[in-house]
Amino acid sequence: MEEKTAVLQTDQSSSSVALPPEKKKRKFRKSWIMCWIGVAIPLVGFLVFNGYPIIVSLQAMFSSMKFGKLETMKWNNFANFKMLVGDAKLIASIKVTLILACAQFVSLGIALLMAAFLSQNVKGTRVFQTLYFVPYICSTVAISIMWGNIFDLNGVLNAILGTRIEWLNNLENPSTLTWAIFISIVWQAPGYGIVMYCSAFKAISPSLYEAADLDGANAWHKFRHITLPGISSITFFLILAGITAGLTTFDAAKVLAPMSWDNFAGPEDSGLTIMYYIYNTGVKNAEMGYASILSWMLFVVMMIPSVFLVKKRILSMEDN
Repeated sequence: MEEKTAVLQTDQSSSSVALPPEKKKRKFRKSWIMCWIGVAIPLVGFLVFNGYPIIVSLQAMFSSMKFGKLETMKWNNFANFKMLVGDAKLIASIKVTLILACAQFVSLGIALLMAAFLSQNVKGTRVFQTLYFVPYICSTVAISIMWGNIFDLNGVLNAILGTRIEWLNNLENPSTLTWAIFISIVWQAPGYGIVMYCSAFKAISPSLYEAADLDGANAWHKFRHITLPGISSITFFLILAGITAGLTTFDAAKVLAPMSWDNFAGPEDSGLTIMYYIYNTGVKNAEMGYASILSWMLFVVMMIPSVFLVKKRILSMEDN
């Protein structure tokens, strides 16, 4: 009898433990209505202004249209995809885009160096941050016009060097146009990174540097093992933003390399980026189907490094 009662007690205790706790039902609150409205407004805006064009672009890839009119859309038996074969302008635009994308990473390095300098208790740090941030908030078109005047045949650069070089239309060396756009991007881009890095440096605990000094660490060891891990999240964000900005360069190329009558963006298309090529194909030449294919190709190319970096970041966070 004692054994039976003991077994019954153990069964009752195990069954009581196995029962899941009852979930409390949430009561509806009137304040949730405003929350749902606030969430719905941007969502509806995205579906109306972005969702519908995305669906149309998917259809346009497999169709042909007259003058961009949707009612003239007809199936064209993958004719748009056949245009990719041997497209010299596409190859030229990819080369220019990759070069100009590197400007974002050069700007990131400049931002890191300037922020490291300003974090050393320099007098007037806020003034310098403001001055460095001004080019970033200025219009890209205005900055491109300014650099266009500098690189002009009668511009400041030729006056300083004592030369008569057409930097933006150099038939002997067309790459000068690409590097002119490169310089205009590098001049404008670092401001945002400087402000972000200055904030990241302040968030690092000074006690870590004090402990490193007691252990005899030099400046390089402190920068590598304390500073870089402390600003890794900001660096990760700026790299993703730089990839997006670099692969979608348009304004500076459009201003400094206006399309000529023979449909060239500067000598040998040295100012033609992928976004610029998509714009000319879809808007100027009214080839919306082919422009849609190029747009989705650019989207895939942007997603590959972004997904890789995000996964790598998640894995590093899990290891820590």
